[in-house]
Amino acid sequence: MLTKLPTYLSVAVLLFIVVPSQAQNKYRKQIKHELSGGIGYANCLTDLGGGQGDGGYIRDLDLNMTRPAAQIGYRILIGNKTAFKSTFSYLRVGGDDANSGNLGRRERNLNFTSNIYELKLQFEYYLVEEPEGIYNFSGFRYNGPFRFDYSLYLFGGIAPFYFNPKTTYQGQTYALRDLTTEGQGLPDGPDTYGSIALAIPLGIGFKYIINRQISVGFETSVRFTTTDYLDDVSSTYHNQDAIRQQSGDVAAALADRRTRDNRGSSGGIRGNPDNNDVYFAGFFSFNYKLKSK
Repeated sequence: MLTKLPTYLSVAVLLFIVVPSQAQNKYRKQIKHELSGGIGYANCLTDLGGGQGDGGYIRDLDLNMTRPAAQIGYRILIGNKTAFKSTFSYLRVGGDDANSGNLGRRERNLNFTSNIYELKLQFEYYLVEEPEGIYNFSGFRYNGPFRFDYSLYLFGGIAPFYFNPKTTYQGQTYALRDLTTEGQGLPDGPDTYGSIALAIPLGIGFKYIINRQISVGFETSVRFTTTDYLDDVSSTYHNQDAIRQQSGDVAAALADRRTRDNRGSSGGIRGNPDNNDVYFAGFFSFNYKLKSK
């Protein structure tokens, strides 16, 4: 029996080394995949509404127009410091000249709201890696005393989205794109814009690690878009009679709602075509890591 003791000790030591190692490797496989869901806020910088400026600057953001947002997502870790995350988001944005401190905008008297439905793929780089802790026979524990650990990451990506600017006129809601309010489609008017555009999101995220499967977090980002028609406003006033002939009386009325005497005249500045529209979003999230089967 004593002659076999070194053999038993060798096997015991091997099991002590290999089993926790395999368990930890198994744990690492388990944490590669993560589901998330969250609620948050959305806002935008367009030609309508805003503060004292001429639009397009962060100080011109109208915080009163902040609206709700919701998101579901899936994340896969591809390295110690990198991950991909795909999301589907609902956001609501809007702008109203009546809220602006700029007299010219208040006299322009336009407003809009739009639901945004967004698919996003983002690449994440972790400035602070998500802690893994230690997996042993008694379960999962952190290095050192138990505490809320955290991770911090930057992200960027690509996000096609659907939008449909609307406004209310005489108690009814109208989809503005169909009304061609800047003369879209007319011989001397701009091209008709689509309801799908592309956004480039750039942002930062933060996660609190509660246990080996659950975390909560917050991320916020700015979305630079490829459209200047998120609010249905981009360039100049078109001939109101031509719009009326093409799209009807309501279209003509919504194309020019100026409160000044020059209402109905064509050629005046309606928006700024030099800058595309931008929207923002922030989400508080609940994250759940999936176990491997």
